[in-house]
Amino acid sequence: MASIKFIASQARTIFQYKNIRNKVLKCCGNIYFNKQCLNKKIIPNYANIKLANTSPAARNTQRKIHSVRIKYEIRFLHKKKQQLNNTLYKIHLKAAQEWGSTWYIILNSIIDSTHLEIESKYRTIDNKIKKLSKVQTQSNELQKLFYPRVDNRTDTEFSGNELTLLNKGLKYNLSFKPKNWIKNLALEAETALT
Repeated sequence: MASIKFIASQARTIFQYKNIRNKVLKCCGNIYFNKQCLNKKIIPNYANIKLANTSPAARNTQRKIHSVRIKYEIRFLHKKKQQLNNTLYKIHLKAAQEWGSTWYIILNSIIDSTHLEIESKYRTIDNKIKKLSKVQTQSNELQKLFYPRVDNRTDTEFSGNELTLLNKGLKYNLSFKPKNWIKNLALEAETALT
């Protein structure tokens, strides 16, 4: 089929229709991606919300946050798709009225060109899902690694002072004074006075 050149005012509805059709199809691809993530229990990067606490309640809340975030994204995408479909319908009617019987030939050409673009979009979505599932299943396996507890098998008895010091915890810091701390204090006091 020979390429036809249009004036900008003639081709406006055609390009509007093509652009909005691309947006609708990409929105459908995003809905597909989010639904696949929900089905396969994969967390996409935009929905990955981390909480500082690692208690069982925090982990349960974090799982629910991820699924709720994805569900809200799906709702948003459905609303967006509905709005785009409404505008696409109006432009379709306008273009059909402008172009008459040649509109269906133009429409088939638009469908063929957008079909190729959307196929590549779905391929990238499938690759993204494979990568996310691979990464997230490997990270789950790494988190299950536990080490045995340390057993104290010595017969050493601690004195009362040593036990009170040990009971202060790992973050307790002993302050050691240097040997000549009195001389340094005297020098610092003398320089402060002068």
